[in-house]
Amino acid sequence: MMEKDKTGESEELSYLIDLDWFEQTGRSFVIIARHCLCPRCKERLASEPEAMTPASLVLNVRDCCSNVPGFIDPRLPLLEKVFRLSLSEGNRPVSLTEVTARLSLYSDNPASLSPTSLKHLLDHNQYYGFRLALGED
Repeated sequence: MMEKDKTGESEELSYLIDLDWFEQTGRSFVIIARHCLCPRCKERLASEPEAMTPASLVLNVRDCCSNVPGFIDPRLPLLEKVFRLSLSEGNRPVSLTEVTARLSLYSDNPASLSPTSLKHLLDHNQYYGFRLALGED
């Protein structure tokens, strides 16, 4: 019964990309997010480098690039899919239940993805800057 309670708690947790984490760790959100841009936006933003701020990239991906077919490709690594899903949502906090449901659409084996295993991956991620969203829903 205790394990069921832990699973239920995990399902309700929400995560987002912590843009401050990138600055604190000396990493560049812009470099990591830039590869998610569609070809049209890559070209447009290449001519406007000042427009490549973290906030503008999040909005750009949400409003344009995430609507391009194949934005979340089933062949992408799991955490890359979660990163793209977060960007497509404008980096709003997204529950583990919602993430697993959405990712099951882009998985060859959706049954292997549970909120508990996803929580473990996000909590131990050292590349994409995911963090637990506390009271931000």
